[in-house]
Amino acid sequence: MKKILRQTWRTIRYNIGSLLIFEAGYRVTTFFLVMQLVRFLVDFSLKQQGFSYLTAENYKEFLQYPLSILFLVLVFFVILIFYFIEVASLLCGFVYSAQNKKLYAGDFLILGIKKTFSFFRHSKASWFVCAACSGPFLAIYFLVREISYIQILEFTARQIYKEIKSPVLIYGFLSILLVLSFLFVFALPYCILEKKKSRQGFLSGMKLFRTRWKRILLEFCLLHFYMLLFILVTYVLVMAVLTAGVFFFKPESMKISSIFIYSEYVNMALGIYAGGVQLIGSIAFVYTIYTKFHVQTEEEPPFYKKLEQYSWYSKLGRRKAAGILTALVVLLEGVYFAFLVINHDTTLSHLAADTEITAHRGGAWKAPENTISALQYTIDSGADYAEIDVQETKDGKLILLHDDSFKRTAGVKKNVWDMTLKQVEKLDAGASFHKKFRGEKIPEFTEVLKFCKGRLDLNIEIKYNGKNKGIVNKVVRAIKENHFEEHCVVTSMNYQFLKQIKKIAPEIRTGYIMTMTYGNIQEMEDADFFSVKHTYVNEQFVTQVHALGKEVHVWTVNYKGDAKRMLDLGADNIITDDPIMVRKVQNQESGSNTGYVELLKYAFRF
Repeated sequence: MKKILRQTWRTIRYNIGSLLIFEAGYRVTTFFLVMQLVRFLVDFSLKQQGFSYLTAENYKEFLQYPLSILFLVLVFFVILIFYFIEVASLLCGFVYSAQNKKLYAGDFLILGIKKTFSFFRHSKASWFVCAACSGPFLAIYFLVREISYIQILEFTARQIYKEIKSPVLIYGFLSILLVLSFLFVFALPYCILEKKKSRQGFLSGMKLFRTRWKRILLEFCLLHFYMLLFILVTYVLVMAVLTAGVFFFKPESMKISSIFIYSEYVNMALGIYAGGVQLIGSIAFVYTIYTKFHVQTEEEPPFYKKLEQYSWYSKLGRRKAAGILTALVVLLEGVYFAFLVINHDTTLSHLAADTEITAHRGGAWKAPENTISALQYTIDSGADYAEIDVQETKDGKLILLHDDSFKRTAGVKKNVWDMTLKQVEKLDAGASFHKKFRGEKIPEFTEVLKFCKGRLDLNIEIKYNGKNKGIVNKVVRAIKENHFEEHCVVTSMNYQFLKQIKKIAPEIRTGYIMTMTYGNIQEMEDADFFSVKHTYVNEQFVTQVHALGKEVHVWTVNYKGDAKRMLDLGADNIITDDPIMVRKVQNQESGSNTGYVELLKYAFRF
């Protein structure tokens, strides 16, 4: 049963040292180049469109802009070329390993580039089909990890998920795509080593797969189980060593934040590493099956032969020259990662002991969200603010509601703009939360202002649904009539709302709610602070905002490790469902000494 896997391992093992050096150097370099290219093109496109910042409001417009589409295609082509060179390098390297010929890291790269451009000349556009069809499956480990790490990818994935109403369609499409991509992987040896067109290669690959498809499929699944286990073990060991280093060499005040800083880079590297493991194992497996039916010959690698003409190389010899080249590559990678860590490591010189705490949705942890009971809990918990959501009913009245529909909170499948205030007053906002809150009403905005006056400050988020263009004036009027200007801030994801507020009531502090931090915030003069999802906040963003004399509010922080991290970064306000927990972390009531096991929990986010 495991004969193919044993042969696969022998194929990998023969040149494993050079193979790992090549993979590490190539993946880190190409990842860095692609990231820099994407950043440059996004910034350029934003500038051409007159946008200073990429937000939820302008994201669709940004993507639909012709220049953005052109840049997206360009990046896609660059990624495919890098991917194709890598696959070609591995296949050529495995050819030599099967013939018991030693290779160095440079040999892999030169062979891959030579084979790639030879295939380009012979097959023209066929390379694109070959790379695009096989890529999704062979890059799945990498994509799953990096989508959660790279802001734009993560935000794009969430937007796509929101746009497609049925999750079944998404999962069905992805499943079909991965199955087809998996089958196309078997075409790679035919396309790259034999220069067959993509269609011919696919047919040959399918014929190869059908020879013993049950056994191949079973062992391929077993291979991926071993690879996942190997990746998991490596990750655990790295985090354990990292945690030990922080535990022994960092001062107490910096331990938790250091764990979060360093683990971010470990998680970024994990995607690169996992993708490399998957690609090496999968290509070696397919090549092993391919060799059972084909015998390939290959000329000696030309790279070092060309160097023999130089006197310095003759004196060093191939082995020493390769050793120096390898050491140089490793050194450059080490310097690069060290630079990243040092450049982004927080000095913790600005611990925010005066950071304010806001209860999310009026205090939704212990009571139904956006209700009087929730606000009473916020007062009892000692939070500085309560964040509430304001919407407009059919008859133009202001109420507290987060969603456009009453379905989730009151069990009625109707939108807020389709119901009058009298109809809303009959709804039960508490029964779905807990039976003791049965009969809890959805409050009017003015009722909330009167209840909180002198007792609690408010973060008033004005929701935008496309049907409430006059809501800003009504909110400001209610605030002024109740003399609440000094005891509230007004926020929104719609920047135009903030402009309206500053025009009619400049004394009211405003905050722009952002789902990610990308672009230039200097031109957002109508926002006194920025309310950002905590996973997108780093020391660079906090420093940038504070340099403008503005504040950073972060949402929604419900884990004590995240709370500690935000406090250390200097966040001015933490929005949370659990204000008592954040206050304890702020006052260091959890204890002054952090043990190794507790640090491990932070590292793995338990």
